[in-house]
Amino acid sequence: MRTQLDRYVEFLKMPSVSAQHRHIRETAKFLSDLLNKNGIESQILETDGHPVVFGEYDAGKQKTLLVYNHYDVQPVDPLDEWENDPFSAEIKGNRIYARGSSDNKGTLMARIFGIVRSIQMNELNVNLKFLYEGEEEIGSPSLENFVESHRELMKSDSVIMEGSTVGVDGRPVVSLGVKGLVYAELKDEVSSSDMHSSNAAIAPNSAWNLILALGKLYDGSTVRIPGFYDRVRPLTEKEKRILSEYPFSMEGYMESFGLKYLRYDNREDLVKALFGNPTFNLDGMISGYTGEGSKTVTPRKAMAKVDFRLVPDQDPKEIFKLFEKSVRESGFKGEVIPMGLEYPVRTSPESPLARSMIDSAKKVYGKDPIVMINSPGTQPMALFTRNLGIREAVSAIGVGDQQSRAHAPNESVDIDNFFKAVEHTYSFLKEFR
Repeated sequence: MRTQLDRYVEFLKMPSVSAQHRHIRETAKFLSDLLNKNGIESQILETDGHPVVFGEYDAGKQKTLLVYNHYDVQPVDPLDEWENDPFSAEIKGNRIYARGSSDNKGTLMARIFGIVRSIQMNELNVNLKFLYEGEEEIGSPSLENFVESHRELMKSDSVIMEGSTVGVDGRPVVSLGVKGLVYAELKDEVSSSDMHSSNAAIAPNSAWNLILALGKLYDGSTVRIPGFYDRVRPLTEKEKRILSEYPFSMEGYMESFGLKYLRYDNREDLVKALFGNPTFNLDGMISGYTGEGSKTVTPRKAMAKVDFRLVPDQDPKEIFKLFEKSVRESGFKGEVIPMGLEYPVRTSPESPLARSMIDSAKKVYGKDPIVMINSPGTQPMALFTRNLGIREAVSAIGVGDQQSRAHAPNESVDIDNFFKAVEHTYSFLKEFR
């Protein structure tokens, strides 16, 4: 175990910050060398941006499992809020503190160690492929082109994504998919300068143009874009049961975010909305005068960013077109710009991949895992299920917990969780075939 922890620390000390292009190739080489040293054929492949580490282990089996992780990390800012150097990987008590310890270097390394054990014990029931990218923390801008241009190389039957977390009660989380995403920006500019608000009687107002356009599309509970709900897939009875068992405390949730109220009054509706309902969210608006005191102006320009979280079988390209059409029909004459499109994914809880992941989690952790029919968030899972035709995908085997502070100062991991993830990987591979 000490050797594994030392290697984990070595990995954490590499400042592979993708947004700043720091230590990227050195980290990719470290991973490629580690795979090769453990009998997994590996190579570094170029993309339009940061390189991908690709590995392959042929166990002579019929099925192939693709293992996806990323080796890049978030910037460390604000640095003055860290209690130690973000890349010193200091151990305090039973926690290791470093940027990337939770997201995603801990999961990546734990999986490698569990996989190597399976290889050494000759217990693999599937062939393995590995895809480690270096741009996830900047939105994976090169990943789709890479996957499309390496379709035959990436060909697999199943995929496990970057990992999940361990819940407050020590139960591991298994997510059977993700919500999709449409992210868009609206811009309106009606004049060359702001005007005195006395001109509001005859001059257009960019802020009102945005508000009126968006207000017609949402009433506070229902998205009023024609066709928006047409492709929403009904939940199965099994999925409804999973939702009914999801541990959700209304009081705890409100306290953790300092919320004054929630949009639903009962737990059942809240959980259904969180995982099973599509959303239309206004991320932010900028327009006019927002400084101290008063300044009566008619704003010359306005900007808003919105996002939709989608559920199976909604198509993000179709949803964007419906959104743009509705915005135009409202009379909006400004720009409507797509900024991100991701497809939703939901794997059946009865699939071999899901059953093996859930059963192995129960054996290792000694308790039923927390199962989500899909994450309420988004990751590029559909690149593999849709673009490559992979039949089943899950996000599981994570090392982070409620104290891990991923993306924040003093990110950390409980060392016991790290080794539990190693064991979970090994147990899962014994189950899965």
